[in-house]
Amino acid sequence: MQTTFIVNFIGTASPSTIKRLSSVTHENNGKWLLSKVNFIEHQVAGVIKIDLPLENAQIVKDAFSSTENLTCQFADADASLHDENDIFSLRVNANDRAGIVNEITHILDKQDVTILDMDCQRVFIAGGGSGISASLFTAQLALKLPAALGLKDVTRELESLSEDTKVIINA
Repeated sequence: MQTTFIVNFIGTASPSTIKRLSSVTHENNGKWLLSKVNFIEHQVAGVIKIDLPLENAQIVKDAFSSTENLTCQFADADASLHDENDIFSLRVNANDRAGIVNEITHILDKQDVTILDMDCQRVFIAGGGSGISASLFTAQLALKLPAALGLKDVTRELESLSEDTKVIINA
């Protein structure tokens, strides 16, 4: 059985201290799902989301807690989602076709992506003198991703729908 927790820490440390804590996590079959560690001189502040077997959790927590000059706090976390504040915004552009919304939602559902908002629009473009006309499809999406899934993975899957499908990540 796996467990996931977040460790917050502040104090005096060096990059080698963080490397040692990372090694302890790895040696206990754990992984850092997300990490933010900042140094100013030898002062450090960090937040790390760790996933590992339940039977090894206390060993890793003890390694953090027993590190001299670090003050640590632990909180249970959900391994399946990025930080609650991590909402990804992107736009999908493609030539319009029947079933495109279904294709997009199927890919996202298959990857356990949570769709928070989806705004779709279709625009008809008349060909003017060329006689060629087309209908373009655009979807604006707000998404939450599973922790193990990167935004580039989602983008790649969506762009594989068709040669003309393009995904733009909104900053």
